[in-house]
Amino acid sequence: MASISRWTLAYFGCALACLVLALGLMGAGIGYPQDGLMAPQTLIVVHLVTIGWLSLLMLGALLQFLPVLVGGSLRWARLAPPALASLLAGLALLLSGFAAIDGWPLPPELLPLGGLLLLLGLSLAAAILFATLLGARTIPLPAGFVATALLSVLVTALLGETLASAIAGLFGGDFAVAIISHGVALHAGFGLGGWLTFAAMGVSYRLISMFLVAPERYGLPARITFFGGALALALLCMGLGVLLATNAPLSLGLALAGLVGLAAIGAYLGDMVQFYRARRRRELELHMVAAVAAFVALPVGAVLLAVATAMGSEQGLAAAFHVLALGWLGGLGLAMLYKIVPFLTWLECFAPFMGRQPTPRVQDLVRERPAKTWFILYFTALAMGSAALLAGMPLAFRAASLLQLAAVALLIHEFYRARLLLDLPEAWHDHQPPRLFLPRQRSFS
Repeated sequence: MASISRWTLAYFGCALACLVLALGLMGAGIGYPQDGLMAPQTLIVVHLVTIGWLSLLMLGALLQFLPVLVGGSLRWARLAPPALASLLAGLALLLSGFAAIDGWPLPPELLPLGGLLLLLGLSLAAAILFATLLGARTIPLPAGFVATALLSVLVTALLGETLASAIAGLFGGDFAVAIISHGVALHAGFGLGGWLTFAAMGVSYRLISMFLVAPERYGLPARITFFGGALALALLCMGLGVLLATNAPLSLGLALAGLVGLAAIGAYLGDMVQFYRARRRRELELHMVAAVAAFVALPVGAVLLAVATAMGSEQGLAAAFHVLALGWLGGLGLAMLYKIVPFLTWLECFAPFMGRQPTPRVQDLVRERPAKTWFILYFTALAMGSAALLAGMPLAFRAASLLQLAAVALLIHEFYRARLLLDLPEAWHDHQPPRLFLPRQRSFS
């Protein structure tokens, strides 16, 4: 029996809306480089990307594919809508709190209130996913990545709530100064690295092998990736413990975490290369071609982050975040959505008729020729924007962001067409399209 997570597409829709808003703000000149790296305007854009786009995207994907990873069924699925509502409300309040700090006539207490709602939403989502993991007979290595990532996102949310309370002035003293001065790097490390990257690695080990029709690989490189990443997170935890205990950073621990993380990334990319080489499907579909660009962005962004951190370069840090968030994670997300949306649509509309009447292929739901152009535009604009950040060229960055926005809007149009069956061959033109977000049914024998 195949199952569709009822709320996955709703998570995806909200995530894409946040991406469009974030790119629109960047194109309008809001946030870095027009404003400081830690300015409220920049933090609004950053959290739209990391929470609104990437975290909602990842949670939606996990609701659908974690049961596939563990060979079980989704538990406590009724918590998915309140989790989504809490996350959206929390994000709105968090962004309003940043606007209050920027001088808008709003109470700054909205910042920690938003953080609390985000923590609630993430806790509800984590409860669904942990219950699914605990209900499985076995926990394969990709699911181990996801479990570690879920622990990391909870640490990220708790640390973020502490930062929000300090920024809003709910407490002061040396600890407030220390957490604002040194906690941001840890917050970013747990969020961008421990949560988003580790979860993406775990899911990709299963999905990449499935989409390429390649043998699954859980050998030495995969174990190096997992245990190396776990060690890097342990070092971040040590740094957080030292900060909480002494109000001082553990610089050596953070540096070691970065080095171990780079080694884990190298092992992971080696496995991804082997997946492509060992694939049984010789002709690559568009989403797997686009994924290559995202995989290239991962080492580029990681090395750029390491160099920028060592040099203390704000421009380098901004460019590294741009490459990692919108290239590696965002690019991979868009590439996978190009396959996942038509796959879920096919599963809902045509899986019930398998063996009883002719059915189209999943590829028949999409148009690869125009979508290929939009992916090229997206990754070209990404490279232009990152180069503009490095070179300190605000106008060029705004132009690149608008090009990215155009590419994303056109890709969303392709997702929409696939969902409404607008590109099916003539034999299936009369087939009833599904609802845009909520499937009419979830299970198919």
